[in-house]
Amino acid sequence: MVTRLSTPGGVDRFVRLATVGDVATARICAALLETEGIDVRLHGEALGPYPMTIGRFAETELWVPESRVADARHVMLEAEVDAVLGAAEEPDPPADHAWVYWVAGLSIGAVIVGRVLVHLF
Repeated sequence: MVTRLSTPGGVDRFVRLATVGDVATARICAALLETEGIDVRLHGEALGPYPMTIGRFAETELWVPESRVADARHVMLEAEVDAVLGAAEEPDPPADHAWVYWVAGLSIGAVIVGRVLVHLF
């Protein structure tokens, strides 16, 4: 059970929701949460004026209001499940590129016939 703690001004304090391995992933997660109306703050070395994007320096933390932690976890879990289910779907069959071989064969044949005709006449 998440108890709601607030600052004396009545505003929720922010708590760390997750730590991800790079800024791009953090920004995608933040956008996902923001579309659900959850305020997000990002913290990490990679966000500073001299970004460090190697190893642990690339890690970025996502912080959300404490009152929205349960909602944020639900959104992130739902997105993960959707990603897994999307990856598990059967991939599209490979496109039929037989026409490329026909065009290439006709082109090569036309060049050969043309060169033969030039030498005959």
